[in-house]
Amino acid sequence: MALADAPQFQMFASDLNNVLSCKYTKTTPPDELGGTLYMCIAGKAETAKVFINKDEKTGKVENLKIMWNDWFKEAGYGVHPDKKEATGFINLLSKRLTPALTAPMLKAFEGKATATFSSDAWDVKYTYNRGPAIDERLFVFTPR
Repeated sequence: MALADAPQFQMFASDLNNVLSCKYTKTTPPDELGGTLYMCIAGKAETAKVFINKDEKTGKVENLKIMWNDWFKEAGYGVHPDKKEATGFINLLSKRLTPALTAPMLKAFEGKATATFSSDAWDVKYTYNRGPAIDERLFVFTPR
């Protein structure tokens, strides 16, 4: 899938909203920081998230992000809250967008090393950033 073939934002966000298990969702209009943004927040501690960014020039998906703010210090919800929800997002979205990459993506998610993956339609990058109490684990799916 070439960038010109990236999915239309509205249909893509609507389709995923129907299959994601979100505590709450919101779509924000474009602003000085970027285009329209779809957000899905899940988990008791609200640390598992899916974001879809819109390219305002084309109306298509600019990228999709799966983020988990992994608390490794107790902050009221236990350590590693919402891991099940974050793993569920990776499982569901990778099976829909990059099915052959689901297993290696789940393996990368358990680790701390940057990893990249590619399919015919998507480039995917995993990053891990250590914080003082929270690790940010992030997948970014970009249409090819």
